[in-house]
Amino acid sequence: MRSTHTRAVLCSLLVYTAVFTVGGLAYKLQEDAPVVQTQYGPVKGMYVEEGAIFFGLPFAAPPTGNLRWKPPVPFDTAWSPETYDGTIPRPGCLQPGCNPNHPEDPRHKCPRGLKISEDCLYLNVFAPRTALNATARLPVMFWLYGGEYYSGSGSAVLYDGRFLANKTDTIVVTTNYRMGAPGFLVAGDGEDAAKGNYGILDQLSALKWVRDNIENFGGDKNRVTTFGQSAGSASIGVHLTYNKTSELFQRSIMMSVPFGIPFRARWEAVSLGNHFAELLNCSHGDMTCLRSASSKQILKAQRLCKKFTVNPLSPLEMFIPWGPTIDGDIIQEQLIDSFAKGHLQRKPFIMGTVMEEARLYIYGSWETPMSRAVYSGVILGIFREKTLSVLREYPPASSADQRDNLAMAATDFLLTCPTRNAIRGAAASGNSDVWLYVFDHVWSFQGIWKGEDSCEGHCCHGEDLPFTFQIESLVGQNMTADEQVMADSIARHYGNFAHTGDPNKPGRGAHVPGTAGSGGDAVNWPRYNEEGGFTNLRISTPKNELVQEYRKDRCDFWDRLNDYP
Repeated sequence: MRSTHTRAVLCSLLVYTAVFTVGGLAYKLQEDAPVVQTQYGPVKGMYVEEGAIFFGLPFAAPPTGNLRWKPPVPFDTAWSPETYDGTIPRPGCLQPGCNPNHPEDPRHKCPRGLKISEDCLYLNVFAPRTALNATARLPVMFWLYGGEYYSGSGSAVLYDGRFLANKTDTIVVTTNYRMGAPGFLVAGDGEDAAKGNYGILDQLSALKWVRDNIENFGGDKNRVTTFGQSAGSASIGVHLTYNKTSELFQRSIMMSVPFGIPFRARWEAVSLGNHFAELLNCSHGDMTCLRSASSKQILKAQRLCKKFTVNPLSPLEMFIPWGPTIDGDIIQEQLIDSFAKGHLQRKPFIMGTVMEEARLYIYGSWETPMSRAVYSGVILGIFREKTLSVLREYPPASSADQRDNLAMAATDFLLTCPTRNAIRGAAASGNSDVWLYVFDHVWSFQGIWKGEDSCEGHCCHGEDLPFTFQIESLVGQNMTADEQVMADSIARHYGNFAHTGDPNKPGRGAHVPGTAGSGGDAVNWPRYNEEGGFTNLRISTPKNELVQEYRKDRCDFWDRLNDYP
C-alpha cells in the first residue's frame, strides 16, 4: 500500500558484493547461459547458484503515445533470428522516488538500476536449474507487488524469485503493471476516454503471456498460483471476482488484503481525473492534451492529486488516491462485498495478515503524539453516527499518546476483521478449500526500519515479505536459525499449495526440510472452517502454531457494526 510504509523492507537492498552486476545487483554466474526458444525467437537468460533467471520479457506493447490510457496490446513482435537478452532488468513503471540521476535509495521498492519509463510492461521468470530440461512441467507462482497502486516493480530485489523457486520447485514469475495516473485515470467520454483499471488489465495481459509461453520455461500453464501482497493481493481478489480470468490461474495466495479501504465509484474517479487534467492545464476529458503531457508532468500532477479530497465522507481514500474503480465490468462492487456474498470463482486460496498492519500508516500520518481529543475526532471523521459504538470498543488509552490505540483499531477494521469476514463469506458460499493465517514475527534484521522507528520491535505491514522470498543474503542480512525454520515453513506451505492446491499435501520436490514444528515436523494447517474450527495458522518463531477464533471479540464487533466499505 503506502510506498513510504514499505520502504523499510528495502533498507539494505544495495549492499552487494559483486562477481557480476546487473542493475546494481551482484550475481554469481556460471560460465554457460540458458537459452530458451519462444514463439518470438530465442531468449538468453543467466544461471545463478539457485537456478536460471530471465529478466525483462515483454508481454505487451509499450503503452506510450496513442496507447497511453489504453488497454494493453499483447506483444507480438518476433525478434528472431536475433537472441533476446534476458540478462538485463528492464525499467519499472512510472512512480515517484526512483530518479536515476540521484543515488539509489535502498528504502524504495524501485526496479534494479532505478530506471522507470512508460515503456515498462515486462516480466521476469525464475526457474530451478532442472526445470528447463525436465519432461514434467512445474507449477507457476505469479507474483503481484503492493505499493498503493502507486509504486513498486516486479524487478525489485525484494521480489527476486530465485530462492522461492528453488525452495518450492516452481517457476516464479514477477511482473510490472501500470500504476498511479497511467494505470488508473478515468477521464473523458466516448471511445477515446480513459476508462481506468489499466493496471489490472496489464496484470491480465501478463497472465495471458504465462498461459501462452510458460511451457517454454518448464512451467505448467494449468497450475498457476497468483500470489501477492497489499495492493497486489487486492488485485488478485479482483481477478478472483472477474469471470474472464477463470482459465488463467487455478489458485491464489493473498497477503494483507486491504479490504477495509474502498475502491472508488466512477463519479469519484471522474472528479479526480478532472482535477488531474486541471493540474496539466487541460480541459476536463481532453485526451489529446493529456496524452501530450510528459512523463515528468504526469508524475508531478499525480503527486499533487494526493492532496485533493474527492469525497469528504470517505476519508479512507487518502490511503490509496490512485487505484481501481468500480466500472461495472472488471469490478462490479466493493471487494469485501464480493467475498462476503460469495461472488467469486470457487478456487482454493490462502489469505492472511500480519499482527500490526496499520501501525506504519498511523505513525506515518501522525508524526507527533496524538491527544485524546484528536483520537476521538479521527474516529468521528470515519464512523460518524457510529462513533460512540467504536469508542466504547476502543476507548482512549490512559497514556498521553493515542497512536498505539488507533493503530490497533485500524488494523482490526481495515485488514484483520474484514479478512475474516471475506473468508467466511467464501466458505459459506461453498468454497471449503480456504486457509487463513496471521504472521506475528518481529524480524531480527538491524537497521531495516531506518526512518520508520515506530516499527522497531513491532510486526508491521510487509514484515513477512523477506521471509517469503528469502532474499536476505542478497541484501547483507542473515536470518536466525529460528527465522530460517519459519521461512522454510512458508516455502513448504506455499510450495505444496502451488503443486497440489493444499498447503499440507506435498507435490514433487515441494517439501522443504527444517519446517516449523517440533523436530522439524510441519504443523498441519486445517482449512479455515474445517469442523467449524475457524482456525488460523500463526506463523512465528520458535515454531508455528494453530490459533482458534483469532481476534474473535473484536471481529464480531466489526461484523455487527457492518461498516466495511
